[in-house]
Amino acid sequence: MTSRPADIYRIKDRGRIVPGAYADLILFDRATVGRGEKRTMHDLPTGAARIDTPAVGLHGVWVNGVRAIDGHGPVADCGRPGHLLRDFSDPR
Repeated sequence: MTSRPADIYRIKDRGRIVPGAYADLILFDRATVGRGEKRTMHDLPTGAARIDTPAVGLHGVWVNGVRAIDGHGPVADCGRPGHLLRDFSDPR
């Protein structure tokens, strides 16, 4: 499901679960996955408002093999496992 977009955008070592590739994964319950109720958040610079719809049925997000989000939200002590993508060479 994710290998085609990774290939289209030439994102190297992404979109597949294979040795040597980055382990970016999402664990969800297909029976309950969706969006929660809309809510107004005031967490932008200067306290500006935005609309948020929290994830429902999401159990975890792993970035480069490190669990960054669990069933309750961001994992406080996971560090910063991601990095800025700069290489968009031909993945073939």
